Amino acid sequence: MRILAAATAGLRRFLDLLLIGLVVIVLVGILLAKLVPLTGRQTIIVGGSSMEPAIGLGAAIVIRPVPAEALAVGDVVTLHAGEKSAIYTHRIIEVVDRPDGRWIRTQGDANAHPDPTLIHSSAVVGRTELAIPLVGYLLALLSIPTGVLFLVGLAATLLASAWLLESLELERATTVTMALVPGTDRGQGEPIAVRQPAPLDLAVDAGALRSAGLSRAEQLAYMQASRQHRNSSMPGGSRPITRRPG
Repeated sequence: MRILAAATAGLRRFLDLLLIGLVVIVLVGILLAKLVPLTGRQTIIVGGSSMEPAIGLGAAIVIRPVPAEALAVGDVVTLHAGEKSAIYTHRIIEVVDRPDGRWIRTQGDANAHPDPTLIHSSAVVGRTELAIPLVGYLLALLSIPTGVLFLVGLAATLLASAWLLESLELERATTVTMALVPGTDRGQGEPIAVRQPAPLDLAVDAGALRSAGLSRAEQLAYMQASRQHRNSSMPGGSRPITRRPG
C-alpha cells in the first residue's frame, strides 16, 4: 500500500513538472514570436544544417538589423540571395569595400567551401544576436491551428491526470485518517459526539507522522480529524444535567 501511494505521489509530481515545463516552453514561444518583433528584431527558424554545430537544424535565432559599416568578419548574418531571394544564415569570412558599398563573402560553418559569390551588404537582413536550439520546431507548431490544438490537448491531458492522481491521494489520506482517529464515522467522515474521548493522546507531532510513513496530505488530514475529535470531546461541547435536591 505504501509503495502504491509513493508511486502515485511521484507520478503526480512528475506530471506537475511536465505541465509547468509545457507552460514555460509555450510562453517562450509566444515571447519570441510576438514580443521580440516589438523591439525591432526578428525571429527566424533555421531550416538547414549548414551552420552546425554553432546553430543546428530547427533552432530559432533572433536577428537585429545593423548598418553596413558594422558588419565584420566572424558575424553570423541572415541574408537574401538568389533569384528567389531565399533567406539563409551564414558566417562572414571576408569583407570587401568597393565604391558601390560594402560586399561580404559568407560560408556555413559545416560547409567545406565558401559561398561562390560576394553579397552586397544591402542583402543582409540582420546579424544574429541569439540562437536557441530546437525552439524553431515549437514556433512552427504554434504557427498552425493543428499545432495549437495539439498543445492545448496535451496541457488538458496532463492537468486532468494530475487532478485524478491528487484525488486518489486525498481519498487514501481520508481512509487512513478514519482508520487512525477514534471517534470518526466511516460513513460520513465526521466525529460522533456521543462517543467517549479516546484514552490515547491524539496530539501527535509531525515527526511522528512522518516516521509512520504518511504523506503530507495524510498528515494534514490526520491532524484536522484529531482537532475535530478533541473539540467534540471537550466538556463545553455538551451541557451537564444538574439534579436539584429534593
